[in-house]
Amino acid sequence: MISLIKKLLLMRHGESFANVNNIISEDLDKYPLTDRGVEQILFSAEQLKGLKFKGIVCSPLLRTRQTAKTLGEVVGLKVVENNKIRESGLGPYNGYRVDEVPKLKREDLGMETWDSQLERMRSALNDYDGTYIFVSHALPIRVLTASFLGLDERESFGIDIKLASMTAIDVEKSKVVSIGTLLLTDRIKKLFSQ
Repeated sequence: MISLIKKLLLMRHGESFANVNNIISEDLDKYPLTDRGVEQILFSAEQLKGLKFKGIVCSPLLRTRQTAKTLGEVVGLKVVENNKIRESGLGPYNGYRVDEVPKLKREDLGMETWDSQLERMRSALNDYDGTYIFVSHALPIRVLTASFLGLDERESFGIDIKLASMTAIDVEKSKVVSIGTLLLTDRIKKLFSQ
């Protein structure tokens, strides 16, 4: 895959009130971070100090905006929003509890398809040149990561993107360096210090 982004750190937002209440939501201004969520982001941000990023790009949802703002303040980077890395489209199930959603294929439920998410996430890679942090959501991060691994939706079901976790991708080499880590290894730090 050819893209302007060379290296990418995908970070999931910290714990939000939607997570605590087991609610799926793509609402722009609902469900802020909890105090625990802010602490999670501060923990991750401390590990990123001194690494070389050109900026932070975030989904327009409140929980990702708050995550990116906190992260940007700690590491000294500018934050911009990009709708392409937003939460998965949830269709009529937006605002439902997870246990209220039928166990059917996303497209059968009127939700955004895997391919649609992949297309917009890949497209976002061409909106920026260099090394960036994208603050997004579990499923869009899983979708993009799976594409670099050559996995489809079912094959990537076991990829777990934890709250405030970091997934490192050397886009230039089409190589996933880590998936959903909470602690940066020396190898990850080396990738983002060059």
